[in-house]
Amino acid sequence: MIAASYDRTSSSIAEIPSALNIRFIEKPEKKVLDDLLYFNGFSFRITGKYHQEKNFNRLPAKYEKIVRPAVWGLSKNSSGISIHFTTNSPVIAAKWKLMSYPRMSNMTPIAASGLDLYCLVDGQWQYVNSGIPSGLNNEKTLISDMDTCYKEFLLNLPLYDGVENIEIGINPNFSISAPENIIYKINKPIVFYGTSITQGASASRPGMVYTSIISRKLSVETINLGFSGNGRFESSVGQALCEIDASLFVIDCTANSHPDTIKNNTVKLLQQIRECKPNTPILLVESIIREYSYFKKSDESTFGSRKYILAQNNELKKSFNEAKNIGIDNLYYLESDGLIGYDHEGTIDGTHLTDLGSYRMAEKMETKIIEILKLK
Repeated sequence: MIAASYDRTSSSIAEIPSALNIRFIEKPEKKVLDDLLYFNGFSFRITGKYHQEKNFNRLPAKYEKIVRPAVWGLSKNSSGISIHFTTNSPVIAAKWKLMSYPRMSNMTPIAASGLDLYCLVDGQWQYVNSGIPSGLNNEKTLISDMDTCYKEFLLNLPLYDGVENIEIGINPNFSISAPENIIYKINKPIVFYGTSITQGASASRPGMVYTSIISRKLSVETINLGFSGNGRFESSVGQALCEIDASLFVIDCTANSHPDTIKNNTVKLLQQIRECKPNTPILLVESIIREYSYFKKSDESTFGSRKYILAQNNELKKSFNEAKNIGIDNLYYLESDGLIGYDHEGTIDGTHLTDLGSYRMAEKMETKIIEILKLK
């Protein structure tokens, strides 16, 4: 449990040293627009982000020269980052400016570039509504006609777009602030390093990426370092992992990696993490079996064939065993069996997850996470 409160002696941001990167401000920056009072998103608590820079990028600026260009570009997508606030306003609106507003064939605009809002109801996060984007600059009313009791909200940011700026609007004469207290079951985040599935393809809206489902259901902070098409067990990303005081590292890169890449990179990454984080548990996750692979007759040299995927998973298991044999402990393994169910209905395109697939994957991982971290 972590309790945090305002620094009432200063009007500047008061940071509390913890993995949560909690930020508070006594007098939020505000603008009056269209009869609503707008506040800068950084006036509130930012979750799902490990560094202190005032942006919604997932990696700090120095990594532009450390990771591959593709990874750096994807790190500007705000997947898994949320804004946590409390208000008694009957209306909540949002204004947000995007970096690119992509048009994606296998994702909704809401998931790629939009927002979704949750409210804490009886200790559980309940979905409220979504902010549907219409271009680079957006202004949307998320909810209106509420009562004026204070409520706690979580606003999830886009999965496949960057956010240049975001403001939250309320009715004048009402109040909004960062919550004075936050309660997680553990005081360190769970960090996920993975692929497009980890980043959120193809959830219907931001809150349905499996990492965020886990966060809400287990009451833990999660940090999403999924890089679409680029989860490859890389030491450059390992440097970022080493900067995070995590409760658990989940490595879900198998689906993006050639068997030889898994063989060459996995143990090295595990050694890197164990050197900088001697006691933090690590969970390796196999690739899901792509739906079309059940019908492909190609051999294991063909990407996406069943034999190729089995070769990927077999190499991961070998790397796991090798790591255990050389003394890397507190290491765990999650097989692909049942990760997205058994009825073949969990994907949108044979690979990327629908909300159903995301929910099932979250449930499987939750069970393993509860076991590893001994959560109740």
